[in-house]
Amino acid sequence: MSTPEYVLGSDDAEIARLQTQAAIIAEPTALLLQRGGIRPGMRVLDLGSGPGDVAFQVAEMVGPDGYVVGVEQDPAQLTVAEQRREQMGVGNVVFRQGDARTFLDEEPFDAVVCRLLLMHLPDAVDVLRHHVRNLRPGGVFVAVDYDMGGARAVPEIELYTRIRDWLKAGFEYAHANPFVGMSFPVVFEQAGLREVGTLGIQVYWPPGNRHAATYVVGVVRALKDAIVASGVATEEEMGLDTLSDRLSDAIAAAGAVWTMPTVVGGWGSRA
Repeated sequence: MSTPEYVLGSDDAEIARLQTQAAIIAEPTALLLQRGGIRPGMRVLDLGSGPGDVAFQVAEMVGPDGYVVGVEQDPAQLTVAEQRREQMGVGNVVFRQGDARTFLDEEPFDAVVCRLLLMHLPDAVDVLRHHVRNLRPGGVFVAVDYDMGGARAVPEIELYTRIRDWLKAGFEYAHANPFVGMSFPVVFEQAGLREVGTLGIQVYWPPGNRHAATYVVGVVRALKDAIVASGVATEEEMGLDTLSDRLSDAIAAAGAVWTMPTVVGGWGSRA
């Protein structure tokens, strides 16, 4: 398997951005995990746990009779996840340092989950195929990720269109696929999973939602170096110091309803 780099980093600002993002997509995540088969009492493996948001969300879903093992490679994010676990008093979650692509446990799981991980893995099919080994017979793999094709504004906002182009170019330069959710039906079947299903959930933002603009610009800021390296825009052209206000003002002036990338869930079971 390849060893991709997480292009968005792991400094304090990025960890804070991840937690903001987690709050925005918490409801779609819960719905998709439930639709994929996460149930009370399950033993679940969470891949690429980051600061722990999905692990904590799954812990609530599986309840006191269930258990979650979160795997994260980055020490900084692992430290934050463990601190949060202690502060929240969550007793049915444990975090382990390890490679989400190759982790293998001695005891099989009822389910393996991941969120916003597969977009960073060029070898996503191989990773899913590997984790079939972590599932008991009949166990489910549930992934939640983005399809950037769902991001748009009505009426169209020229600045938001440019921002989408910047993000697309930056992710592609970093060998990440922000459209990966669109390929879930094929990826899951190629990995050998059966009873494959997919579902996309779209979040719609009203014109006055300035917090949404702050979130979108936070992604641009985190991806800044890759965007510049791709050649699609310079730092001066992006104007990060004023970008959030300019985006908010343009959307409000047009009375536009706008969307983030579609949150896509894919699931399948081991034979």
